[in-house]
Formats: sequence, structure tokens, C-alpha cells
Amino acid sequence: MSIVLKLRPLDAAAFAPFGQVLEHRDGDHPRRNYAADLFSNRSRAVPNLRVQRTQPTRLPLDMTLIERHRHSSQMFSPLSGGSYLVVVFPSALDGSPLLNEGRAFAAEGNQAINYHRDIWHHGFAALGGAGTILKLRWEDGTLGDEEFLPLAAPIRVEA
Repeated sequence: MSIVLKLRPLDAAAFAPFGQVLEHRDGDHPRRNYAADLFSNRSRAVPNLRVQRTQPTRLPLDMTLIERHRHSSQMFSPLSGGSYLVVVFPSALDGSPLLNEGRAFAAEGNQAINYHRDIWHHGFAALGGAGTILKLRWEDGTLGDEEFLPLAAPIRVEA
């Protein structure tokens, strides 16, 4: 195992190349319209708002699979459960993930995220305890909804 990603707190600036961090900070207006870049480039895709329950994931985690959604943004918002894992990878010009440039974040329970389309990432994983999340992405029921990539070698995420 050659790639190890160290967990760091999620913040908007570090996450900006991959999407938006959605949170309310002191001093923010009570309402923030258009807080995320929601996107789909397929006319037949419809929004799918999923409620999902997850069990906690223990660190270190050896990841063996990542995914991306080439045609849609994807938003995760915790309803319960506290902190959760966010692992992202930039893409090379040919669309393949740059695994050596991956980043691992610990999001707090009051932070939601919205991935840009075409961002390689690990699936949702609760850290603190079992949790419930909302997930929003556009789907049309075809293979274009999501793409999975088995990793040739596991990537470890450590606290």
C-alpha cells in the first residue's frame, strides 16, 4: 500500500476545486440562495433526493473503490450522526483520477457538501456514529448515472 491520505478538517477553500461546502457561519445572512452549483447536462435526468442510513466507518480505512458522476453534481447533507468522511481526487486531462493528489477531509455534522460533476470520490461514510443523510443527484437510469473504479491497490485514509 503506497498511498496514505491524512484526514484534515473540511474547509471551503481546500474543497473548492471539488465543489462547495454548505454551512452557516456566524455573520452569514439567515438565507443563502443558490448556495450550491447544482448541475445536470442530461435532459432526461431527473433529481433524485435519497434518504440513506449509514453505519460508522472506522479509521484507518483501506479504500478499494471510488466513483464519479460525469453528468451531474451530487450533494450530501447529514441529518444525524455527526462527522463524516469526504475523500476526493482531481482528474487528469483524460478523465482518470490523479490518485497521488487525493485529499481526505472530516466534515462536521453541520456541513453539507456538493461535488462538482465529474469528481472522483469515495462513497459516503459516517465517522462518529450511525447517521442519516440526504443525497441529491440527477439520474436517468442509465450507466451515465455513476461510474465506479476499482483501485489497483488500496488507498489508506488515516486520522
